[in-house]
Amino acid sequence: MKKIILVIVSSLSGLLLILGLFFPGTILDRIRIYILDWAIIVGAIALAIAIINLLSVHWNKVFTNEKRDYASPFFIVGFVTVILIGILLGPNNQFFVDLTSTTIITVEASLLAVLALTLSLASFRFFTKKQNLLAIVFGISTIIFLLLFSGILSLGENIPLIKALNNALNSLPIAGSTGILIGISLGAILTSLRIFFGFDRPYDRK
Repeated sequence: MKKIILVIVSSLSGLLLILGLFFPGTILDRIRIYILDWAIIVGAIALAIAIINLLSVHWNKVFTNEKRDYASPFFIVGFVTVILIGILLGPNNQFFVDLTSTTIITVEASLLAVLALTLSLASFRFFTKKQNLLAIVFGISTIIFLLLFSGILSLGENIPLIKALNNALNSLPIAGSTGILIGISLGAILTSLRIFFGFDRPYDRK
C-alpha cells in the first residue's frame, strides 16, 4: 500500500508540473510553482543533512584510532572557518567572496589535474589494447585538439587557409557538446517518464 501511495504522489506531481508548463497563468501554473517551492525546501533540508553527515564522518575519522585520516582536521577547520566568516561578514562581503572563490578554484584545479592524469592513463591503455582504425582516429583527433587548444594555430590567423582551418576545428567541439547535451536530455526525459509511470522508484529504496 505504501508503494502504491508513493507512485501515485510521484506521478500526480509530475503530471501537475507538466500541465503547469503547458497552461501558464492558470491554477495549474500556480500549483506547479508551489510544488517547485516545496521541492527547493526539501532539497535544501537534504543538503543540510548531507553536510552534517559529511562533518560527522570527518569528525569520527579524527577521533577514531582505526580509521584515522589526517586530512580530516584540515577539512573541519577550513569548513568551520568559512562558515563563521560568512555568518559574521555576510555573503556579499568582498573578503568572503574572495575566500570562497579561492577555495573553489583550488578544488577545481585539483580535480582537473586528477582528471587530466586519469584521461592520460585511460588513453594510454586504450592505445595499447585497441590498435585499429578507431584508435588511430582517436589519436589523431587528440593531437589536433591539443594543438588547437594550446594556441599554436592562432599564430597564423593572418593566413586565410590557417584561419579557415582554425574556424573549422573550433566548430567541432560545439557539435560534440551539442550531441552530448541531446543525449543527456533524452536520458533525463526517459528517466523522468520511467519515474512518472512508476517503473523506477528511487524514493523507495530499502
